[in-house]
Amino acid sequence: MSSTAFDSFYFRDRFGTAAMRAVWEDRQTQQRWLDVEAALAEAEAELGIVPAEAAEEIARSARMDAIDTSSMKAEFDATWNPVVPLVNALRKVISPEAGRYVHWGATSKNIFDTGLMLQIRDAYELVLGEVDAVADSLARLADEHRDTVMAGRTHGQHAIPVTFGFKSAVWLDELHRQRTRLREARPRILVGEFGGAVGTLASLGPVGLELEALLMKKLGLGSAVIPVKTAGDRVAEFTLLLCMLSATLGKIAQNIYNLQQTDLDEVTEFTEGKVGSSAMPHKQNPVASGSVVFLGRLLRSNATPALEYIHAEWEDDHRQGETAWKFVPEVCLLMSAQLHTLRRVLDGLIVKPDNMLRNLDRQQGLSCSEGLLMALAEPIGRARAHELIRTLSAEAITTGVAFTDIVSRDPVVNEHLSKDELDKALDLRSQTGLAGTFIDRVLERHRAG
Repeated sequence: MSSTAFDSFYFRDRFGTAAMRAVWEDRQTQQRWLDVEAALAEAEAELGIVPAEAAEEIARSARMDAIDTSSMKAEFDATWNPVVPLVNALRKVISPEAGRYVHWGATSKNIFDTGLMLQIRDAYELVLGEVDAVADSLARLADEHRDTVMAGRTHGQHAIPVTFGFKSAVWLDELHRQRTRLREARPRILVGEFGGAVGTLASLGPVGLELEALLMKKLGLGSAVIPVKTAGDRVAEFTLLLCMLSATLGKIAQNIYNLQQTDLDEVTEFTEGKVGSSAMPHKQNPVASGSVVFLGRLLRSNATPALEYIHAEWEDDHRQGETAWKFVPEVCLLMSAQLHTLRRVLDGLIVKPDNMLRNLDRQQGLSCSEGLLMALAEPIGRARAHELIRTLSAEAITTGVAFTDIVSRDPVVNEHLSKDELDKALDLRSQTGLAGTFIDRVLERHRAG
């Protein structure tokens, strides 16, 4: 039996993708630590700190397939230090002479933190790739349904008409901003940590600065201005940016989930192969869009641990560092599942324009109240027009008589509006304002990359 849904052969693909699991799989985590050890030895050799032959042997052997993981695990259980058992296991597969120079000038958290950043970088690329794919799906919907009229809703009630393309463009524009935040933060986040025992590089002296810069260059990471072990803000920022992205994905999915209610029936997510209920064969539940919502709720529960990761005491604090073993992989896995599932929902979404118009028509013209208000505002003043339309709307609601019929026989309306002007004010398709213009603007930005 698995201990978590992330480990379950049955559930794991609902909580993360195979590609993201590969980034955070145990052996990959430890391989990233070995990658740091290998790059450290190579950089030290280039600077004449350790013998070149030793560095070559260290780099050549720094592979997980050469490591005895069972003895490493036993040592970890005894020592409570995650990196020392790996270093000792590496020393066992190289010559004693080369083994003298493994981990030279480093401390465990230097290796762990920098390896973590390599994994975050790998996760970054997967997330950005999926974000771009979701953005393309939203752009397609915005373009295809630029003129598909539907009810705009505020506070759960019909407002004035919008288009489904406008709705999709609103989602797309927000996703653009989340993507921009991730891209802009990447150089600030992807910074390694190599400062020795407390961040002063005391074990290496003046050459330590040059070594730190060369090491990070080899690893493709940025260099810290001051390489302390307690700088948790970078990991926290990455996590919180994913929390923000998650909230946007959840909002899109929640909208789609709501539009699938039987009484609305304006869209349907993919149905092929799905079984909605074991008791009610007719059910086609919106489980995929619902999954995006609940995955986001789970993901954002890690915002507090991420913020606490910034809180550290003294020059190191395992109460801070070890929490990343849990929340960072979890956030990345949940994010990959959210993105993958939402993309599938969007790509298979069935949009129902006829039902959208049907729902608008149920209002019998009430959705045009703002258009009628503005048509009357010029001749009789906005305040008087608002009170008149409010009164006529209330009459329509209480009597069940169509709003269009009530206003068409109102003497004040007929005195100030011609038939053509009234028909225009009551035309649903003419009430979408500049929706098309805004869609075009969002799509232009999207196409510009």
